Amino acid sequence: MFDIRQEDREGRYRLVLQGELDLASADKLEAAITRLCTAGALEIELDLREVTFLDSQGLRAVLAAREACARHHVEYVLIRGENPVQQRLCEVTGLLDALPWRETDAEPSGH
Repeated sequence: MFDIRQEDREGRYRLVLQGELDLASADKLEAAITRLCTAGALEIELDLREVTFLDSQGLRAVLAAREACARHHVEYVLIRGENPVQQRLCEVTGLLDALPWRETDAEPSGH
């Protein structure tokens, strides 16, 4: 099961991902990112705190989202989940250092 809850504040979007981000749900995330990028989003924040499972296709979707945002000049940040498997996958793949993480209590930037 996978769902995306969208929060919007003046062109700055937080997408709260819930459930399993995997082969079956990656396309849903990519479609949501593309829709927001082409609609003129200023910032997209992916909140991974409610992701219960993340596989290589889910990671690919997270990276594809970063690329889509870069193409459309949209700021892209992530909020890390506490799931140990998710943490380990990001560590092993080198994504902890490669992706733009934001602390959970930080507000979206205003630039």
